[in-house]
Amino acid sequence: MARYFSGRRLREARRTAGISPEQLAISVGRSAYSIHEYELGRVTPPITVLASIADVLGRSVDDLLAEEEAHAA
Repeated sequence: MARYFSGRRLREARRTAGISPEQLAISVGRSAYSIHEYELGRVTPPITVLASIADVLGRSVDDLLAEEEAHAA
């Protein structure tokens, strides 16, 4: 099954870590707007940024991914 970036998982992980979007943005060298777009799922962060985000949140990149559901044919 394929895996993809999940903005919802990012938002949950950030909130669990007690970090604001602004704090996360500063930590990974992005704008708060970018973090907002990632969390809404409008933009997928580059893998290097995703790895930095995971590190700041104390998570693995895999924790920020979701499995794509199989679609019936």
